[in-house]
Amino acid sequence: MAKRDPQRTMKLRIAVRYLLDHDCFEKGNQSRLAEYFRVSRQRVHQIVVEERKRSLAAQATVALATNGAAVRAVTANAATAAAGSTPS
Repeated sequence: MAKRDPQRTMKLRIAVRYLLDHDCFEKGNQSRLAEYFRVSRQRVHQIVVEERKRSLAAQATVALATNGAAVRAVTANAATAAAGSTPS
């Protein structure tokens, strides 16, 4: 069994990420990528699935960070408002 070329795999991942990010992944693209990078279509499919998972995980992390920052801001504003409206 032949070893996988890490440089070719990295270039393939970059191409797949680009197509996924720009919503250009159409029917037949996996076969074309497989021919171009001289790998099996199944290998391309495996990389597509991995990159989709990575992309979804990154989006979830950003969403959690954004929501967490919003919650902290609202909490800070509420605490400031409560401290300012307390009678002395």
